[in-house]
Amino acid sequence: MDLYIEQLYRKRKTPVEILLQTAIFIGCFALTAGIIWFFNAIPSQLGGFFGLMLAMIFVFFAYKYQWFQQFDREFEYLYFNGDIDIDRITAKSTRKRLLSMKAANVTRFGVYRDAVKSNVPFDKVIDVTSGYDTDNVICFLITRERNYGTVLLIFEPKEEILTDMKRRVQVPFEA
Repeated sequence: MDLYIEQLYRKRKTPVEILLQTAIFIGCFALTAGIIWFFNAIPSQLGGFFGLMLAMIFVFFAYKYQWFQQFDREFEYLYFNGDIDIDRITAKSTRKRLLSMKAANVTRFGVYRDAVKSNVPFDKVIDVTSGYDTDNVICFLITRERNYGTVLLIFEPKEEILTDMKRRVQVPFEA
């Protein structure tokens, strides 16, 4: 029997990300006020600059809005018979594949603890947890990936995914 599960959730913003978003927002208004002040200081004979000022403000806000949205992230797990694909979706418009792996390639698998990071040096750590309190168990797995080397994946699968992975992964589950 084939098992296909999609899991999608929003990533919680860290305090640093909230601070950066606030700084971008305040910076946009400060720079806009500076542009308006600069164009108001020009003598009125050069009134043609008013259109240029509005165009500059519009382009500036459009660019910064895109930058502002980069903090809105979601993660999607696509699980199919032991194969898992993990994508990061930014601003509900841009999708990037973070990892694509097979359960047969997993070398360690279990419930995540901070001690897991200190045991083995990793070439890449991929943390795709939501940051919220959920019913899902936060798990880790270690795999060898052709593009990244040794990868530590920290994720929080649904119970159905976890149950099926325990059955398909060839190493014992570390509870």
